[in-house]
Amino acid sequence: MIKENILTEFAKVINSDRYQYTESDVFLMEGMENKEAVFDMYFRKTEDGGFAVVSGIQEVINLIKILNNTSEEEKKYYFSQIIEEEHLVSFLSKMTFTGDLYAMRDGEIVYPNEPVITIKAPLIQAKILETPILNIMNMQLAIATKASRITRAAHPIPVSSFGSRRAHGFDSAVAGTKASIIGGCVSHSNLVTEYKYNVPSVGTMSHSFIQTFGVGKEAEIKAFNAFIKHRQNRKQNSLILLIDTYNTIEIGILNAIKAFKENNIDDSYNGIYGVRIDSGDLAYLSKKCRTILDNAGLKKAKIFLTNSLNESLIKSLKEQEASVDLFGVGDAIAVSKSNPCFGGVYKIVEIDKEPVIKLSEDVIKISNPGFKEVYRIFDHNHEAYADLITLVNNDEDKDTLLDHEDLIIRDEKYEFKNSTLKKETYTFKKLTKTFVKNGIVNENEYSLLLDIFSSRKYYLESLNDFSRERKRLENPHKYKVDLSKDLLKLKYSLIKKIKQEIKN
Repeated sequence: MIKENILTEFAKVINSDRYQYTESDVFLMEGMENKEAVFDMYFRKTEDGGFAVVSGIQEVINLIKILNNTSEEEKKYYFSQIIEEEHLVSFLSKMTFTGDLYAMRDGEIVYPNEPVITIKAPLIQAKILETPILNIMNMQLAIATKASRITRAAHPIPVSSFGSRRAHGFDSAVAGTKASIIGGCVSHSNLVTEYKYNVPSVGTMSHSFIQTFGVGKEAEIKAFNAFIKHRQNRKQNSLILLIDTYNTIEIGILNAIKAFKENNIDDSYNGIYGVRIDSGDLAYLSKKCRTILDNAGLKKAKIFLTNSLNESLIKSLKEQEASVDLFGVGDAIAVSKSNPCFGGVYKIVEIDKEPVIKLSEDVIKISNPGFKEVYRIFDHNHEAYADLITLVNNDEDKDTLLDHEDLIIRDEKYEFKNSTLKKETYTFKKLTKTFVKNGIVNENEYSLLLDIFSSRKYYLESLNDFSRERKRLENPHKYKVDLSKDLLKLKYSLIKKIKQEIKN
């Protein structure tokens, strides 16, 4: 007997738009189901015109694992609930993923129009994964990228992500919190993220906790004492008292100092202790509180600042020299508030080894054809100089990059804008990795995705490869993303072919 709760996992695979199955029915009727298709998942632009941070590859691979590990009986049951064509249900029930998945790893820095994920598989297999892949990647790319912007604005002050309650649903809260860690946050508050991804959560107190002890000064000191009494010897020995429930300077900070001293919490405490301010003039209040804490001999007490923070407010607080040891950020990260729709797309680029292209009146929507991979070029100082999108090498006409000859980097839109890197003055690495081959997951590569802090470390190390000008939040210096000469030749030959047909 099939249990309904199995759907909670398999639903991730069939969480699709209807047209994917409508088209798949046509493909099946036309005998096209085994045509080898190549689809690229990429994005066209970012909020600031700069880079994005990859997150979500682990979950995309899990889609394939779920599809391949679900029994034929179970798949038949669920597909029959949403599809009326019996022949299509029968085909899908027997189907497993037998193709390849190439992708950049979680934590990679990526630029517009670069394939983040490439699926090479029989047509229907590749087609039905479209919405599930975009559902995962658009959300996680948005959040990891927003976390990157905010943590770069805050640097070197750390940022904690705690916007679960503002996230767009359960999965968004959990996977989005994970994405925020990859994007540079040092901690988070979500329990299921801790359980699922083994990333410890942290938590302090809310205003309602204090209010449950009553109203006013005496109620607040009772709340603080109770909190310290029962939390100071726990594994998570973080004693952060929220001091703005009634009055930050006249009541809150004084009560916090009194509670710390009554419970023998001082600079010798092994854990973290301090205060959180969640309202008012954060720059002014934090500096006042720092002075009061120092005068009380609590010089190691931390000051956490929260209250609808984003990169602009954090930048302003730093300019005002706010006294802060950690920023807590909620909805700005949890829903990528200023840019909530990331806009990733999933486009076919090859069918049965024949490249295909999409043209548009909007230049930004013209796709890059063919089966591709991405390389990052480093100059003699090992600074990221440019990215090169190339056709996958067939050993017949090797790209100059792989020949280690002089490398010409061009601007596709402006042919006169080019630069040459002499051979032996540059190095490169391939950003595209093989995660699934012939339906089999490469467990060595996949295992690297399971350590979220390792992905975060990889992102931070990659960030160091880029110049300050390319990392600035406003008007970042343009980073070169070039098409290899054979890819450029292919693209313009297809455009020319279509234009010729229009003329005729």
